[in-house]
Amino acid sequence: MKKRFLLIFSLMGFLLFSQMNNASAQCDIVISMQDSYGDGWNGASVKFYNGATLLGSATIGSGYSGTATIVAPDLTDISLVWTAGSYPEECGFTVTNGIGIDVYVCEFLQNPAPGQFFVFTNVCSSVGLDLNLIDFVIPSKVAAGDVEIKGIVRSERDTPIASFDVVYTIDGIASEVATISDLNIGFNESFEFTHPQLANIEVGEHNLELIVQNINGAGDDNFPTNNSLTAEVLCVNEIFQKNVVYEEGTGTWCGWCPRGLVGLNTMGHNYTDGTWIGIGVHNNDPMVVAEYDNGIGDFIAGYPSGVMNRTSVYDPGLSSLEPAFLAARQDIPLAKIAVTSKTWDAGTGEMVVEATTNFAMDLTGTSYNVAMVIVESGVTGTTSQWNQANYYSGGGNGDLIDWDGTNWANLPNPVPAANMVYNHVGRVLVGGWNGFSGTIPADVTYGTPYTYEFTYTLNPSFDPAEVDLVVLLIDATSGQIANACEVELEGGAILSPDFSADVINGLAPLTVNFTDETEGGAISTWSWDFDFDGIEDSNEQNPTYIYVDGGNYTVSLTVTNETGDSFTVTKEAFIHSSGVGIDELAGLNFKCYPNPAHETTTLSFILNETAEVQYSVYDLLGNMVLENNAQTLKAGDQTIKIDNATLANGIYFVNLKINDQIITNKITILK
Repeated sequence: MKKRFLLIFSLMGFLLFSQMNNASAQCDIVISMQDSYGDGWNGASVKFYNGATLLGSATIGSGYSGTATIVAPDLTDISLVWTAGSYPEECGFTVTNGIGIDVYVCEFLQNPAPGQFFVFTNVCSSVGLDLNLIDFVIPSKVAAGDVEIKGIVRSERDTPIASFDVVYTIDGIASEVATISDLNIGFNESFEFTHPQLANIEVGEHNLELIVQNINGAGDDNFPTNNSLTAEVLCVNEIFQKNVVYEEGTGTWCGWCPRGLVGLNTMGHNYTDGTWIGIGVHNNDPMVVAEYDNGIGDFIAGYPSGVMNRTSVYDPGLSSLEPAFLAARQDIPLAKIAVTSKTWDAGTGEMVVEATTNFAMDLTGTSYNVAMVIVESGVTGTTSQWNQANYYSGGGNGDLIDWDGTNWANLPNPVPAANMVYNHVGRVLVGGWNGFSGTIPADVTYGTPYTYEFTYTLNPSFDPAEVDLVVLLIDATSGQIANACEVELEGGAILSPDFSADVINGLAPLTVNFTDETEGGAISTWSWDFDFDGIEDSNEQNPTYIYVDGGNYTVSLTVTNETGDSFTVTKEAFIHSSGVGIDELAGLNFKCYPNPAHETTTLSFILNETAEVQYSVYDLLGNMVLENNAQTLKAGDQTIKIDNATLANGIYFVNLKINDQIITNKITILK
């Protein structure tokens, strides 16, 4: 699957490569490179091979960008090989073939795996017919049920693309063949399409293939090898929220580490929905925890630097940290972990914390551990070891501004201990770096909660009002953090928000009655967001909401306990409201055939008495695309033909109005 880069910088850096022409010639391959940090690729490079023959390699020695030209033969398979440097996530690049088409585009943060990562056929002429399926648009994890199948094609020769057929397979079982027509896709133009037949995917691992064929109604094009793509898809019962953990290596002695302090503070201020969890892991200063310092030391090469979910390393500057977090948050986890109860004795410092893990599907042969990190903010000290070195002092290295407006360029170097407050400090690893093993069985079942109870006595020097508890679910096989949860030690009751609805599918306007099913303690407020736009739609416990327009709606409920702690549950694509609905019961006597239909659709129904009858056809967005004049029909079997000439391929809903009653059926048009 091709990738898209996020940013393009205009500054040119020093360029190293083995072969380059001063001007790009026909058939030459061009690679345009970027570095998000501006210090070059730090040893990373892309090599170009024709079989075993090295044609050239490219890298940026320093700066933000560079370009290399590789001389390559016509119609030969070119393989790309990636060599990773110190910070490969900072690298982005675009590879353009001999006729000016971008054949591979890599975003920042998504560098290839080391070794051969892509093979393409270089071409020197645009004459001919070629439709390239460049993307199979489907997530790697989906919820069970109907899933849209989308793809993106691109015309890579001079002959315009007027039509093509598309089919997909699930584990070798083919869908209907759909024809996408009435097109005019010119050279190097792209077109996104959706197969009209939804894919019904069951829980488990599946191999999907998407195929375009019969280009312009004439069979294969000149390069049929680029007309199909495969995807490995894991289907789960339920979509859980991904909470991202960033553990940042820092130290009071590190003059660049204020960048990390600002990064953690700003991210914690901007993202309060629980998806962001930032922890400062100190090195060689009074806040150091040796095991924590050693654990993160296996990932990072310098300070400040941090590891996200114990998978990839990122600088804590917001320009790299925030996009990395937003990308990581999109992952669909196989499990979630939550603090489901806690007790805290302020006199003795003893705490008992219950963490419960749930899985999105049945799994066998797993290995998961649980751990808890005690995190403290507002940490201060008095000796010189608590002074914070600050290389931003004086502004020579630019401004460094915290979310509250503090500019480190205006602070001294070092910042005296009396003026320093350290937040998000990792103070204790309960269960160690790897967590407690054997707490979750190897074979887990969807719907079965797995609970572990942590016990710990808090150090009396810690301020309980500033302590947070972070529970981690660790994949012991990979060492990665699968999911996490953060709560306040002295917060009120631990709430487990949940809700249901009396209807989740139907015709717009769709009236839905929601029921709060939160457990865990007293609730002081409810906040509902029925369309996930970030705006509160209701603060009632059990509200009613009307979905006026068709669409799939994500619903979020945030509940607050008596001390002001908030807990949120989000259910993605929970409500399905059609522009028109399907009344299955009434539709028993109302049939549409053939289905899928081609030139015409026949409506068949039975009238018990003379009635006024009218039909209307709606697309998936609820737009009426066809309508006839009402006519009076006598009792008995009736048929009406619809001319589909003006309808494009796709899914539609047919409303049949009989007097004041409307019944609906779904049809698919495949011409």
